[in-house]
Amino acid sequence: MNDKKTDEGILVSGVNCATNEKLAYKQMMANKKKHGKEKGTLGFHFMQSFKPNELTDPYKAHEIGMEWAKKLLGDKYQYIISTHIDKDHIHNHIVVNSVSLEGKKFNACKKSLADARKFSDEVAKEHDLSIIPPNKESRSKSYKEWKEEKSGTSWKARIKKDIDSVISDSSSFDEFLNKMRGMGYTIKQGHVKYMTFRLPDMGRSVRGKTLGPEYEEEKIKERILYRSFGLETSSRRRVYRVKNRMSKQSYRDAAFKYRYKRGSLAVNFALAIVLLKTVSDRNASNGKVVKRNYKADLEISKLSSQLKYINEKNLRSKSELLSEKENVKEKLDEVIRVINQAEEVKRKLELAMQSVNTYQKYKPFFDEYNSAGLKKMILKNKYSSEISLFENAREKLQNFKIDENQISDFVQKFKNHSLKIGELNKRKELLNDEMKKLNQIEKTLNDISTKTPKSKKREKGEELEF
Repeated sequence: MNDKKTDEGILVSGVNCATNEKLAYKQMMANKKKHGKEKGTLGFHFMQSFKPNELTDPYKAHEIGMEWAKKLLGDKYQYIISTHIDKDHIHNHIVVNSVSLEGKKFNACKKSLADARKFSDEVAKEHDLSIIPPNKESRSKSYKEWKEEKSGTSWKARIKKDIDSVISDSSSFDEFLNKMRGMGYTIKQGHVKYMTFRLPDMGRSVRGKTLGPEYEEEKIKERILYRSFGLETSSRRRVYRVKNRMSKQSYRDAAFKYRYKRGSLAVNFALAIVLLKTVSDRNASNGKVVKRNYKADLEISKLSSQLKYINEKNLRSKSELLSEKENVKEKLDEVIRVINQAEEVKRKLELAMQSVNTYQKYKPFFDEYNSAGLKKMILKNKYSSEISLFENAREKLQNFKIDENQISDFVQKFKNHSLKIGELNKRKELLNDEMKKLNQIEKTLNDISTKTPKSKKREKGEELEF
């Protein structure tokens, strides 16, 4: 609630409490005492940041923060929201009392954090602001780890930095291991499930998997391999791109180095990317402006996407690719079979559901008629059509062996069955998408094996082949 950061306190709001920090603290503690929950975690601190220069109105940012807090916390908690304008990006802070006005503790868990992100994204989209797309491979950090990284005392940050540095200076995995051990690291790998790292003054070893997907044993080997091709991996997505322009001879040296290593799809694809990059850069020379080869760029992008999928599936050979295709096809056939069966059942359920709807629609008319006294004959004439439709629907439900007391259960069963079919169709779409990717990769492999990319440069009698 620093005045310098909040436009002299204007960008501060209190919900169910005062905007004065001392008074707000007293009110929150009084609420804890009221419910006998003064111990444990006092509160929770959320931050919501906006992209630099995208949102320049701090009052709008504060309004968005209020909307976000409303979605997340409703009116059940005491919280202070303040908007800071001291950085190059506007951001909101929310400090929440851990005990609600009803005396319930805020359930801080993965779901509540996911909800906080989801609600923030929803509000941002409503105001046409950009959001950070989910990254399934990201790893959460504890507050302790985050604080240590920020202060420079984190073991994990130090190990990651050392690994990155050694990878950039190693031409093989064995060289990487030797250099890491030369720095004092004790490394376990090969005979253990997960590769681990430990320095002498560390309490215990750290798994590469714990450091992140880029620090697992197979991934480290892969990163060293692709350095030979002049490729680097993106820090946010496991995709590869050309890092620096290499000479044609460097590309060819890298290509010949791995040319005869059969059985590795990742190597074959990396080689194909390198060769395409070489061809696309072939005509570039000093002092000349060369028209960009968008066709080659698209091909590189396609191959990079396929390479990412190969690494995700850990496919090492064409036989493994074909085996994966067969596996996906079996799953797809089974899903289609189950969908067809479920659709057949649904058609029968829909017939019964029509009778249920008719029964529920006209039951009030029948009940009114059935409970009438002297007016029963009048109501029978008045509602003759409705009563007839009701009795007909009731008879059909008996034929379907649905008791009148079981109607609500049947309706729920029908809804669940429809949801199941929806989930099966989503599964079918995913499998179809996988099969499409596998077919494209197989086609690319066949193209690579049957068509050697060639280009000729007739300059001073020189002829180059790739």
